[in-house]
Amino acid sequence: MKKIVISSLLACSILFTSCLGSFQAFNNLKDWNQGATSSKFLDNLIFWGLNIVPVYGLFFLGDALIFNVIEFWSGSNPIAMKDGETETQMVEHEGNTFEMVATKNRVQITVVEGPKKGKKLDLVYKPDEKSWNAVRPNGEIIKLSSFEEGFYIVYMPNGEKIKIDPMNTQQEGLALLNEAKTCYYGEGLLAD
Repeated sequence: MKKIVISSLLACSILFTSCLGSFQAFNNLKDWNQGATSSKFLDNLIFWGLNIVPVYGLFFLGDALIFNVIEFWSGSNPIAMKDGETETQMVEHEGNTFEMVATKNRVQITVVEGPKKGKKLDLVYKPDEKSWNAVRPNGEIIKLSSFEEGFYIVYMPNGEKIKIDPMNTQQEGLALLNEAKTCYYGEGLLAD
Protein backbone atom coordinates (compact mmCIF):
# COMPACT_ATOMS: atom_id res chain seq x y z
CA MET A 1 0.00 0.00 0.00
CA LYS A 2 2.85 2.34 0.86
CA LYS A 3 4.40 1.80 -2.59
CA ILE A 4 1.11 2.64 -4.31
CA VAL A 5 0.75 5.91 -2.38
CA ILE A 6 4.37 6.92 -3.07
CA SER A 7 4.05 5.99 -6.77
CA SER A 8 0.82 7.95 -7.06
CA LEU A 9 2.34 11.02 -5.42
CA LEU A 10 5.39 10.86 -7.69
CA ALA A 11 3.21 10.44 -10.78
CA CYS A 12 1.06 13.41 -9.75
CA SER A 13 4.12 15.54 -9.08
CA ILE A 14 5.33 14.83 -12.62
CA LEU A 15 1.95 15.05 -14.35
CA PHE A 16 0.87 18.30 -12.74
CA THR A 17 4.00 20.36 -13.32
CA SER A 18 3.88 23.06 -15.97
CA CYS A 19 7.15 22.00 -17.61
CA LEU A 20 5.35 19.14 -19.37
CA GLY A 21 2.98 21.34 -21.35
CA SER A 22 -0.61 22.46 -21.08
CA PHE A 23 -2.25 19.27 -22.48
CA GLN A 24 -4.64 21.58 -24.31
CA ALA A 25 -6.23 18.95 -26.61
CA PHE A 26 -7.05 16.76 -23.60
CA ASN A 27 -8.36 19.75 -21.64
CA ASN A 28 -10.48 20.91 -24.59
CA LEU A 29 -12.06 17.44 -24.79
CA LYS A 30 -12.68 17.46 -21.03
CA ASP A 31 -14.20 20.96 -21.17
CA TRP A 32 -16.44 19.94 -24.07
CA ASN A 33 -17.48 16.77 -22.23
CA GLN A 34 -18.38 18.71 -19.07
CA GLY A 35 -20.82 20.89 -21.01
CA ALA A 36 -21.97 18.50 -23.73
CA THR A 37 -25.49 18.32 -22.29
CA SER A 38 -27.46 20.06 -19.56
CA SER A 39 -27.47 16.84 -17.52
CA LYS A 40 -24.47 15.86 -15.43
CA PHE A 41 -25.60 12.22 -15.67
CA LEU A 42 -25.53 12.27 -19.48
CA ASP A 43 -22.16 14.06 -19.39
CA ASN A 44 -20.86 11.29 -17.13
CA LEU A 45 -22.23 8.63 -19.51
CA ILE A 46 -20.43 10.35 -22.41
CA PHE A 47 -17.28 10.46 -20.27
CA TRP A 48 -17.41 6.69 -19.70
CA GLY A 49 -18.07 6.06 -23.38
CA LEU A 50 -15.10 8.22 -24.38
CA ASN A 51 -12.91 6.29 -21.94
CA ILE A 52 -14.06 2.85 -23.11
CA VAL A 53 -13.41 3.77 -26.75
CA PRO A 54 -10.09 5.38 -25.49
CA VAL A 55 -10.73 8.86 -26.92
CA TYR A 56 -9.44 10.44 -23.71
CA GLY A 57 -6.31 8.29 -23.89
CA LEU A 58 -5.70 9.22 -27.52
CA PHE A 59 -6.07 12.94 -26.82
CA PHE A 60 -3.68 12.60 -23.89
CA LEU A 61 -1.14 10.74 -26.05
CA GLY A 62 -1.51 13.31 -28.87
CA ASP A 63 -0.70 16.06 -26.39
CA ALA A 64 2.26 14.14 -24.99
CA LEU A 65 3.79 13.18 -28.37
CA ILE A 66 2.94 16.15 -30.61
CA PHE A 67 1.39 19.28 -29.13
CA ASN A 68 3.38 19.49 -25.90
CA VAL A 69 6.62 18.91 -27.83
CA ILE A 70 5.75 21.87 -30.07
CA GLU A 71 4.88 23.84 -26.94
CA PHE A 72 8.21 22.92 -25.33
CA TRP A 73 10.33 24.01 -28.32
CA SER A 74 8.30 27.02 -29.45
CA GLY A 75 7.01 28.20 -26.09
CA SER A 76 3.36 27.95 -27.14
CA ASN A 77 0.86 25.29 -28.09
CA PRO A 78 -0.84 26.10 -31.42
CA ILE A 79 -4.00 24.29 -30.32
CA ALA A 80 -4.18 26.33 -27.11
CA MET A 81 -3.96 29.62 -28.96
CA LYS A 82 -7.00 31.66 -29.81
CA ASP A 83 -7.63 33.34 -33.17
CA GLY A 84 -5.42 36.41 -33.52
CA GLU A 85 -2.86 35.37 -30.87
CA THR A 86 0.78 35.04 -31.95
CA GLU A 87 4.03 34.14 -30.28
CA THR A 88 7.49 34.47 -31.77
CA GLN A 89 10.59 32.49 -30.76
CA MET A 90 14.14 32.67 -32.09
CA VAL A 91 16.13 29.41 -32.21
CA GLU A 92 19.75 28.86 -33.25
CA HIS A 93 20.76 25.47 -34.64
CA GLU A 94 23.82 24.42 -36.67
CA GLY A 95 24.77 27.98 -37.62
CA ASN A 96 21.26 29.04 -38.65
CA THR A 97 18.91 31.35 -36.76
CA PHE A 98 15.26 30.36 -37.10
CA GLU A 99 12.28 32.60 -36.40
CA MET A 100 9.27 30.55 -35.32
CA VAL A 101 5.92 32.34 -35.30
CA ALA A 102 3.08 30.35 -33.74
CA THR A 103 -0.59 31.16 -34.31
CA LYS A 104 -3.65 28.98 -33.87
CA ASN A 105 -3.03 25.66 -35.67
CA ARG A 106 0.05 27.02 -37.48
CA VAL A 107 3.79 27.45 -36.92
CA GLN A 108 5.71 29.49 -39.51
CA ILE A 109 9.46 28.86 -39.62
CA THR A 110 11.86 31.24 -41.40
CA VAL A 111 15.65 31.07 -41.48
CA VAL A 112 16.70 34.67 -40.79
CA GLU A 113 20.49 34.20 -40.54
CA GLY A 114 22.97 31.57 -41.62
CA PRO A 115 23.71 29.40 -44.66
CA LYS A 116 20.00 28.63 -45.21
CA LYS A 117 18.88 32.27 -44.88
CA GLY A 118 15.57 32.92 -46.61
CA LYS A 119 14.24 29.33 -46.41
CA LYS A 120 10.66 29.11 -45.14
CA LEU A 121 8.32 26.39 -43.96
CA ASP A 122 4.82 26.42 -42.49
CA LEU A 123 3.52 23.68 -40.20
CA VAL A 124 -0.28 23.55 -40.31
CA TYR A 125 -2.68 21.52 -38.20
CA LYS A 126 -5.88 20.52 -40.05
CA PRO A 127 -8.48 19.68 -37.37
CA ASP A 128 -10.88 18.11 -39.90
CA GLU A 129 -8.15 15.65 -40.99
CA LYS A 130 -6.49 15.41 -37.56
CA SER A 131 -3.16 15.93 -39.29
CA TRP A 132 -0.02 18.07 -39.14
CA ASN A 133 1.28 19.15 -42.54
CA ALA A 134 4.28 21.06 -43.84
CA VAL A 135 3.53 23.67 -46.49
CA ARG A 136 6.47 24.78 -48.61
CA PRO A 137 6.59 28.31 -50.07
CA ASN A 138 5.62 26.90 -53.49
CA GLY A 139 2.36 25.57 -51.95
CA GLU A 140 3.39 21.92 -51.85
CA ILE A 141 1.70 20.20 -48.89
CA ILE A 142 3.57 17.40 -47.15
CA LYS A 143 1.63 15.35 -44.60
CA LEU A 144 3.80 14.79 -41.53
CA SER A 145 1.48 13.00 -39.12
CA SER A 146 -2.15 12.13 -38.62
CA PHE A 147 -4.52 10.12 -36.50
CA GLU A 148 -6.34 7.46 -38.53
CA GLU A 149 -8.25 4.31 -37.65
CA GLY A 150 -7.10 4.46 -34.04
CA PHE A 151 -3.39 4.84 -34.85
CA TYR A 152 -0.95 7.73 -35.02
CA ILE A 153 0.58 7.71 -38.47
CA VAL A 154 3.97 9.34 -39.10
CA TYR A 155 4.88 9.88 -42.75
CA MET A 156 8.59 9.42 -43.46
CA PRO A 157 10.43 11.35 -46.23
CA ASN A 158 10.71 8.18 -48.35
CA GLY A 159 6.92 7.74 -48.33
CA GLU A 160 6.90 5.03 -45.67
CA LYS A 161 4.07 5.23 -43.10
CA ILE A 162 4.89 4.36 -39.50
CA LYS A 163 1.84 3.27 -37.48
CA ILE A 164 2.09 3.91 -33.77
CA ASP A 165 -0.44 2.26 -31.49
CA PRO A 166 -1.68 4.84 -28.97
CA MET A 167 -1.55 2.13 -26.33
CA ASN A 168 2.26 1.95 -26.73
CA THR A 169 4.41 3.94 -24.38
CA GLN A 170 6.09 7.11 -25.63
CA GLN A 171 9.44 5.29 -25.60
CA GLU A 172 8.05 2.48 -27.77
CA GLY A 173 6.67 5.00 -30.28
CA LEU A 174 9.96 6.88 -30.45
CA ALA A 175 11.85 3.60 -30.83
CA LEU A 176 9.68 2.74 -33.87
CA LEU A 177 10.48 6.12 -35.42
CA ASN A 178 14.21 5.84 -34.73
CA GLU A 179 14.24 2.34 -36.20
CA ALA A 180 12.54 3.57 -39.37
CA LYS A 181 14.51 6.79 -39.71
CA THR A 182 15.69 6.96 -43.30
CA CYS A 183 17.22 10.41 -43.54
CA TYR A 184 19.40 12.76 -41.54
CA TYR A 185 18.29 16.15 -40.24
CA GLY A 186 20.38 17.88 -42.91
CA GLU A 187 18.16 16.30 -45.55
CA GLY A 188 14.98 17.71 -43.99
CA LEU A 189 12.36 20.05 -45.40
CA LEU A 190 14.50 23.18 -45.07
CA ALA A 191 17.54 21.54 -46.69
CA ASP A 192 16.67 22.32 -50.32
